[in-house]
Amino acid sequence: MLDEALRLEDVYLSTNELSGTPFSVPRAVNYFENIKASKNNEDRPLIAGANLTLKLGETICIGGPSGKGKSAILRMIAGLARPLRGHIYYFGEYIPAERLTALEVAKRQVGYVLQNAALISNLRVIDNIALPLRYHKMGTEDEILKKVNMAMDLMRVRNFANMFPHQLSVGMQKRVAIARSWAMDPKLLLMDEPTAGLDNYNRRNLLPLIDNMRTMFKTSIIIVTHDLMMAKELDCSLLFLDDKKLTEPHSFDYWLHSDNEISKDQFRDLQNNPQDI
Repeated sequence: MLDEALRLEDVYLSTNELSGTPFSVPRAVNYFENIKASKNNEDRPLIAGANLTLKLGETICIGGPSGKGKSAILRMIAGLARPLRGHIYYFGEYIPAERLTALEVAKRQVGYVLQNAALISNLRVIDNIALPLRYHKMGTEDEILKKVNMAMDLMRVRNFANMFPHQLSVGMQKRVAIARSWAMDPKLLLMDEPTAGLDNYNRRNLLPLIDNMRTMFKTSIIIVTHDLMMAKELDCSLLFLDDKKLTEPHSFDYWLHSDNEISKDQFRDLQNNPQDI
């Protein structure tokens, strides 16, 4: 569909598509060399029949209990894990599982911001942001620096351009990581727990910057988060990974006032303390 950024149709993913724990670094070598996982490894379904449609310029949040596969969904969408079956469409284009790699997905202008920022420790902020642009030869050095400066301005990190990651707060590291992805001009941006580990001050500063990408640049965004208030503050739909499937998306207020089991579990504290909303 011309108005769709992403569509998942009946997608299945097993734990053997991810090495170690379900949320560790994917076994990239196995994907590229077609090495099958050891028969001794326990294999279990992590995602079993997930469906999702994301419109162009839309932001959604995905919530759910820890360890159930939320981050694995992002890894799969980013091409770092292959579904056992099902279909994934990027901007209306289907990529078969055998071609689903990080490089193929990146070609469709899909960006991915990891929870831990994943900055290169011996590179300054400006060079961390420029790295993927230089690697993919996306313009002359002057053109690359122009994009980097725009990204730093968008995320308000220009004053930290010559600092190294260890000199930055966690909140600032996350801004730099988002700036690095945004500099690649993503049409779809995947974000894993962007507010995790942030104090209230840094959280309040980060959310408007994320919203700017949607309002100013019409970026489609998927956010995996335990911070359910993000959905209310970004005024976006919220869905949950429940029983290995994705629920239908609804507003924050719908979930807050619903009496279903997901709401009772995920919104218990907010329902008991409405003054915190």
